[in-house]
This record gives sequence, structure tokens and C-alpha cells, in this order.
Amino acid sequence: MKSGIPLDDGLAAIGETMPESGRKILSQVETDYHETYSLETALEKSGVFPDYFVKMAGIGERSGKLEEVLESLSVYYDRDSRMKEQVRRAVLYPMASVCAMAIVVAVLVWKVLPVFEDVLESLGGSAGALSGLGPGLGIGVLVFLGILILCAAAGAVLVKTGHGSLLGKIFGRIGPVRRVLEKVSAARFASVLSMLLSSGYQIEEALEFLPAILPDKDSAEKVRRIGTRMSEGEPLPDAVQSEGIFPGLYSRMVSIGFHTGAMDTVMAKLAAIYEEDADNAIQSLIGTLEPLLVGILSAAVGVILFSVMLPLLGIMSAIG
Repeated sequence: MKSGIPLDDGLAAIGETMPESGRKILSQVETDYHETYSLETALEKSGVFPDYFVKMAGIGERSGKLEEVLESLSVYYDRDSRMKEQVRRAVLYPMASVCAMAIVVAVLVWKVLPVFEDVLESLGGSAGALSGLGPGLGIGVLVFLGILILCAAAGAVLVKTGHGSLLGKIFGRIGPVRRVLEKVSAARFASVLSMLLSSGYQIEEALEFLPAILPDKDSAEKVRRIGTRMSEGEPLPDAVQSEGIFPGLYSRMVSIGFHTGAMDTVMAKLAAIYEEDADNAIQSLIGTLEPLLVGILSAAVGVILFSVMLPLLGIMSAIG
């Protein structure tokens, strides 16, 4: 649109670069747009676009700032995609390590240990007291890993079926996870508020619209309380600080932006800051979890091998 291409031509051009399913959707959107001359209506009729995207497109059309709104949406979804990818990596990498070690432990318990026990028996020896420790520990580790994998699978099902908030409440009680979620929520709050303000919304209107967009119910409730505080005459910076969305320094930035009329700029800056903070927090969480899990599982593997190798070495030294 910046280059002067009409909206319907832009939809057709984007559709040509997409796979067949996406091409059909955009073709239908283009057809509906020709009939109604309303992008919001065309997007809503397709039934595949998020409500937030549809509503923001309508806001852009009614305010005459469709180009600016679409650009803000592009930045928003790009940032949102990066954040989701970071969270996905935070879960995927430790789970991949756990699964790999689970395979190693399973092979040791059910394939390697029986071979060593047969060798010991053929040499007239016995594994002694440690004979049951290794397999028992291995089975215990496998049970623990199985429970861990089942919990991860249950979490994935909860997210897929729209019960992600329940999962968030469960893991939100864990200190490091809670800190990551708080940073992610603050980044989302700042990003969405910046986009709404730059799209022509007043602060009060933006706060009414925000709770329906935020995925975290706790953050949505904080925003509702901020709106209530403002309706009672409390300034936005004071309300934001009272609800604890931003710490002291960033609350001062909100105050400066509020009094200078540059709230959208300040919120965009805070969104970038918190996105980086969330990324660092996620990487720190990964850096803590992965070595811890690998260390525990490596120790279990070592004990399993030690329980068989020690008697075997004793027999070999006696033979020598």
C-alpha cells in the first residue's frame, strides 16, 4: 500500500506467493472486498483471521489510517511470532535432551545390563548388592521421564484445546517461569497499547479493548483495574505503577510519555525492551534446566554402569 498498490491488487499479489490453501482464502477475501468494500467484513467472513486482526483492520478503515494500522500489525505479529518461537525453544530443547537420555537409559537397562550379568555368571561371579541398584535406578529414571513427557503432552493438549490459561496458572507458580511470564505479558501489553494509540485510539478506549486481546488472564485483569482506576480520576502512570506492570524506572518512562503526549512511542520502546528481557530470561531458564537435566541423567547412567563394571573389574583382576 505504501507503493500505491490498491488493496485488492495487494491481496492478489500476496495470494500468488502462498500455497494453494492460502491462495484460496485470499481470493475469497478479495472477492468479498469487491462486494462490500470493507476489509473488516471480508476478513470476518473468511473465518480464519484472529478477531484482533479483524478489529484492528476495521479501526484502520474507519480512522483513515489503514496503512499505518497494517504496518503496526506486521510489527506486532512479527514480534509475537519471535516470542512464541523463544518459548517453544525453551520447552523443546530440554525435552529433546530428556528424550535422548531416556533412550540411552532404556538401552542400558534392557539391552546392555543383561549382557553384563550373563558375562558375570559365566565367570562365576555376582554383581552383589549393586546388582539391583543399577536396573532399579534405571527403571526409576524411565518412570520419571515418562511422567515428565506425559506432563508435556498434557500441556500441549491444554494449549491446543484453548485451556492454555490453566497451564499458565500451574507453571506460573514456579518462580523462574513466573518471571518469564511476567516479562512476556508486559511486552504484549506495551506492544498492543502502542499499536492501539498509534492507530488513533484514546487511552481510555485502548484500555477497554486491551483485555480481550491479552492471552494472560492475570494481565487482562490488571488492565481492567487500571481502566477502573482511571475512571475514578487516577492518572494512567499512577495506575500502571500501582498494578505493578512495570517497575520504577519504566513507570517513570510511562509518566514522561503520558505528560508529553508520546505514549505510543514510549510503549513501543518498552515493548522492545521487554521483548529482549523476555528473550534473555528464556535463555537463562534454558541454560539452567538443560545442564541440570543432563547432569541428573548422566549421573544415573554412571551409577547403572558402575553397578555392573565394578564386580566385573574385580573378577578380571582376580583372574589376572
